[in-house]
Amino acid sequence: MTRKLANYLLLMRVDKPIGVLLLLWPTLTAFFLITKGSPDIKLIFIFIVGTFLMRSAGCVINDYFDKNFDGKVQRTKNRPLVTGVVSSTEALIIFFILISLSSTLLIWTNLQTFIAALFGLLVAIIYPLSKRFFSFPQLFLGIAFSWGVIMVSAAENHLLSIVSITCFFACFFWIQAYDTEYAMCDKEDDLSIGIGSSAIFLDKNVQLFIILFHLMSLSLWSLAGYLAEVSKIYYFAIFISLLFCFYQYYLIKDFDAKDCLLAFKNNNWVGLIIFIGSVSGT
Repeated sequence: MTRKLANYLLLMRVDKPIGVLLLLWPTLTAFFLITKGSPDIKLIFIFIVGTFLMRSAGCVINDYFDKNFDGKVQRTKNRPLVTGVVSSTEALIIFFILISLSSTLLIWTNLQTFIAALFGLLVAIIYPLSKRFFSFPQLFLGIAFSWGVIMVSAAENHLLSIVSITCFFACFFWIQAYDTEYAMCDKEDDLSIGIGSSAIFLDKNVQLFIILFHLMSLSLWSLAGYLAEVSKIYYFAIFISLLFCFYQYYLIKDFDAKDCLLAFKNNNWVGLIIFIGSVSGT
């Protein structure tokens, strides 16, 4: 029983919290910018728990759809569904349990948040399938991972605002940057099995576009801060985040898979610093 539980947790990527953090930082930042520093603490707690549950559900459904591909990729060949320590049926049961738990949290929000959550779930399911028919699946991931910002706006204000829309696109472009770095790790394997990724699509221009994605993201975070009437400390945080981005460009310059993974993980600091800036500057 203990071994089974451990395998389920591996399927949910509990051992790799970077995915939760990359979802959490822009969501929490949006709380402070959208409300100009006066977020509902109860909602923050709900979204923290919901982020963990939905990221876990996303990992499970991604591995379910990709189980026939993952065995052919060096980085993913030991995932639980590939090795058989978790069955496909068990994976689906876990997915539906996680979705049910996430849905329960919506009881403490409002109708607009519930409707937004349904769309977010749909996109999260489409993303792993998009790799089969779309050459730039990171666009779907960008929508799915940024959707928490829209839900924050719905939960706090019952509607969209110019600040929330700006935060959404800031998050979207950030995801294009860091997940392209992640895709660079698997580029050769993805080419051999015939699935799409932004790293393949952008090819030799990939480093340039990662820079552009980061610049677009940080510019939009700056605009969101301006619209939210933040103090100068927020813009200082944006500047420090830019320095971390420069470090990432150094890491990916040789297209080395291990260095690209380090660059991807470095985005945790980018998100954390912007979040700290939003708390301090609102």
